[in-house]
Amino acid sequence: MSKIDSKDLEKLKELSAKTYREQSIWFLNAYWAKLFESDAKSCEKIWDYMNKFIELDVKKKGKGCELNEFDAHRFLEHFGLTLSVKEMREKLREIDIDFNKHVSITEFFIYSFDTLADVHHLVTASQGEKDMEKINEAQRLLTKAQSDCEAAREKARLSKEAAEVAKESKLLAIKAENEAKKVEGELRRVQGEQRAAQEALEAEEKKLASKKAKLKKTANDMTTGVVKRGKAANQLEQLEAKDPLPLQRAKITQAAVVKKCEKATKKAAKATAKAVKAREVAEADEAKAKAAAQDAENAVSEAEKAIEAAQQFLEKVKEEVKGAGKGKLWMLDRELEEARKFMPKHKLKKLEKKVAAEKKA
Repeated sequence: MSKIDSKDLEKLKELSAKTYREQSIWFLNAYWAKLFESDAKSCEKIWDYMNKFIELDVKKKGKGCELNEFDAHRFLEHFGLTLSVKEMREKLREIDIDFNKHVSITEFFIYSFDTLADVHHLVTASQGEKDMEKINEAQRLLTKAQSDCEAAREKARLSKEAAEVAKESKLLAIKAENEAKKVEGELRRVQGEQRAAQEALEAEEKKLASKKAKLKKTANDMTTGVVKRGKAANQLEQLEAKDPLPLQRAKITQAAVVKKCEKATKKAAKATAKAVKAREVAEADEAKAKAAAQDAENAVSEAEKAIEAAQQFLEKVKEEVKGAGKGKLWMLDRELEEARKFMPKHKLKKLEKKVAAEKKA
């Protein structure tokens, strides 16, 4: 096999320096009529190969143009290709391609689609220059659709996160409110204890006052005997000096219950404040979730409009472009197909029917 012309070799190097997508489109355009126009499977191979190259190029991804030897081996293994990178290079060396221990996707295409003898055609193939304005507009609409879809996916992610936060906030609010109710119930119970203790204390104080009044009356009743008056006076003096045991217990109990009630009151106030705050947070998060959901819905609507606009224009251009450039149009259509997966099924069917109807018109 003859070696390729030095000028063609230089052009091949320039082609191999383009991004994986640009190289793939170039190859599709160059061999559209010969290899791809009537062979959808071969078109899909280009798509699969391109995306695998991008996936394996962990550093540059879509901006890359070639794989190192190790990743090239991984590529070949993934597609069940039994040849080695070395064997592929030996075949390519027949046309004197310069090797740098890397494999560009163009070099792989040349080998895979057996176009070694046709490199001049590849590097000089028309890329649809006369229809480039239309193709570029289709590209612009596709890029917008892809961007809008990505924005919609991001809005959907944010909406989901906001909904999860709102759900969690609501659960925390319910928990805080239940805790507040529990604490308020405890406060009411302690308040009941306080009332009972106060009533018991007042009863003992009333009993003591009545007893003192009776003893005082007896002690001052001159019609009563001296001994009886003295005994009454002595008992009265003892009562004035020290409260009887029942009254002491009632005072202690009442004082303890008062402290308990004060503590319960503070706890209830704190729990209520916490519940109120939690409810405010929950309501605010719910409002944010609703706003995020609306944003996501609006973004989806914009993405669907962009996809529809890109689809309609692309179908029109595909009808108008007859020569070179068909390969890029196939790539745009394939990328738009990926974008369309974002759309709900019922809306996708509606769009397909609309496009089909416009084709017939």
